[in-house]
Amino acid sequence: MLLRRISKHIKDQNWFAVGIDFFIVVIGVFIGIQVANWNDLKGNQSELRASLDRLDKETTINIELVDEVLTYYVEGRADMNLGRETLDRCSMSAEGQAALDRLLFDFVQDVQPNFATHALDQVSNHGRYQELLSEDFQQDFGRYAGRLKEEHEQLASHYDNMWRYHVNYHPDVDAYFSGDNGDSEEYKGWGFRLDKPLAEVCTNASFRNRFINTLGFYDAIGRRLRFFKSETERFQASLRQEMRRH
Repeated sequence: MLLRRISKHIKDQNWFAVGIDFFIVVIGVFIGIQVANWNDLKGNQSELRASLDRLDKETTINIELVDEVLTYYVEGRADMNLGRETLDRCSMSAEGQAALDRLLFDFVQDVQPNFATHALDQVSNHGRYQELLSEDFQQDFGRYAGRLKEEHEQLASHYDNMWRYHVNYHPDVDAYFSGDNGDSEEYKGWGFRLDKPLAEVCTNASFRNRFINTLGFYDAIGRRLRFFKSETERFQASLRQEMRRH
């Protein structure tokens, strides 16, 4: 209808009316674009709030995963100390033997947290979300994302070294199964133990070196996880402050 009216005004050479109609068209298009942009912004804001909420829950999961591993470390600390003391004194008591057996078993457990990253990746991969975030939080977000990636790579490397160089490849360590002599009640069914007398093993430079290095990897994982937990808690505080903005 508007097009027919414009055509009629042009035919009648009523340029004032043509100008008014053209102005109405421009204003209508402008308003339509603004409404569409507003709807997009509202949609992005709603999606961002949902993504930040998922990221908050995901961050809590990662903190809980770290706590589980740190608890495992605390529980194994006595065996680490006794095992190191046993090798240092080169004197095997029944208690020291059991501690070493448990320690060798613990060295092959999967203590690497499988960090959750789905919500983090979702926020990272949507540029329209980044535009809605405050500058301070963008910096905190980038630090956390980088730290999480670094921890995953470092923990994988540390765990791989613990497995390969102490238990999996060392000739002085053997496995036992159900029915073998020395089967322990705590790890009934299978486990690891020294394959040679302690008097021989404790003077073996290769074993001593790998044993201490493995304990070093173990301690390094614990230190990294404690630091990462504090960093993650700081990020979560920043995240919750950002959530209140949206």
